[in-house]
Amino acid sequence: MVLSNSCCNDYEKIVIRDFSKTKEVNLTPCEWKIKSPIHSYTSFIIKVKGHVNDTIKIKGEYNLKLSNIIDTTFSGDYYGTHDVICIFDPYKATEGELEIEFSL
Repeated sequence: MVLSNSCCNDYEKIVIRDFSKTKEVNLTPCEWKIKSPIHSYTSFIIKVKGHVNDTIKIKGEYNLKLSNIIDTTFSGDYYGTHDVICIFDPYKATEGELEIEFSL
């Protein structure tokens, strides 16, 4: 059996060192996972780790404001019904380093 992952992007990891611009992440559920009773989607997860000198925002499924030293995970229900778009917004932060993981 061959499973195709074309048009499938249900995980993305980004590293932010440049706080001069926003970054958009688009997640698309895999068709075979939507139809699978064993591997189906149950949650949307955002993991953020690092440090910033002021407040950042992550907009999309959640609207988060985070600052200072960050090591946190956010999770919510998701069942493969739609694409997810998240936007990293530097907001008031001008420096730091963050590692952000988005997954369905």
